[in-house]
Amino acid sequence: MITPDSYMIDRRILLEAKTLVQAGHSVILLAGFECPEEEHYVLDGIEIYRYKYDWDDERLKKIRAMLPDNDKIKMFVNKVFMRLARKFFEINPFDQFMITKLLQFDADVYHVHDLPCLKAGIQAARKKGAKLIYDAHELYYAQDVLPISLQRKYFKDEKKYIRYPDVVITVNPFIAGLMAERYHIKEPEVIMNCTELPDRFTSYTGNIVKEKGGIPSDWKVVLYQGWISPERNIETLIKGVSFFPEDTCLALVGYGEYEATLRKLAEELGVLERVFFLGKVPSHEMLYYSVGADIGVIPYRPIDENHRYCSPNKLFEYVLAGVPIITDDLPFFQMMQEKYGFICVTDMSSPEAFGRTVTELLASNQKLSSMRINCKRAAEELNWEVEGKKLLEIYKHIATKK
Repeated sequence: MITPDSYMIDRRILLEAKTLVQAGHSVILLAGFECPEEEHYVLDGIEIYRYKYDWDDERLKKIRAMLPDNDKIKMFVNKVFMRLARKFFEINPFDQFMITKLLQFDADVYHVHDLPCLKAGIQAARKKGAKLIYDAHELYYAQDVLPISLQRKYFKDEKKYIRYPDVVITVNPFIAGLMAERYHIKEPEVIMNCTELPDRFTSYTGNIVKEKGGIPSDWKVVLYQGWISPERNIETLIKGVSFFPEDTCLALVGYGEYEATLRKLAEELGVLERVFFLGKVPSHEMLYYSVGADIGVIPYRPIDENHRYCSPNKLFEYVLAGVPIITDDLPFFQMMQEKYGFICVTDMSSPEAFGRTVTELLASNQKLSSMRINCKRAAEELNWEVEGKKLLEIYKHIATKK
């Protein structure tokens, strides 16, 4: 497996790798490539390598080794090579770095997570005569934070290279349908971002959110968990606290530089004493935090197609923890609400609408109780045991494919 994740490896990747290991496969995961330090360790039977890219080119290193020991000549060759590489080479220096690392290992299958690693996976699979799986966690090109020119480039790249994998996987039927339509390919297989219950979770009776946050025991908790960044509409949550009941607070579990901006906003609005930042939590501990909430919130707005058609990890974590959810009216959330009934939809562009929804939901014990029951029923289907079996079927099929 190969992933560009440099900070925390996505829970989905680790669950897929763990499932394959438990089924008797040997899994090597190459992750990051821009990590602060290189690492090699084993987790749940998965052999993990994390790399630090040196911003050089493996091909250029070989050329320099043949040059005279003259700094001016080497500097000139460097400039010319890198200029040509960026403009004309299909395999850029970063791709080549990943390819070099991939080819150090023999594999029957190269399982590529997300678009930045796809070209490297194609090249490695060709050289090793291996099968190739492309696991698209999102519509990578459709990110509002990217410049338009880069969005167009990523779209063209994905459209060009997505025809090479033996199997394409994605995270929900909406993205699968769009990829099939826009790239003229067979509709990708769907493996949702579900999770598994950790050991001893069913007997857990604590409330780590309140313990870690120093939240009064009699307060209600509205929880956001995940990356803290500007495009995630977390400002609406902070502003919405003004409309909460007095005994209700907002807890944020996650990390990101944007936290400082949100702290300042909470202070300016006079709600800082009811907003708790709990920091980074390992993915295998997340459900212990989720279960301490009265309501989980996913504040995403349809600012781009990637957000419009999202099906984030946190939804499935809330479900397994039995926590009712507030979201905007996005397609995947609509589908989940219609099928299972554990979501309360509101206008997440409005802090007042969000705050009033929290207040009304907490005031209706019957509705909240019904949504909790619906979470538990949904959890019988929306769990990794179900999704992991789909992954093993894909591997079973690819093993017989000529």
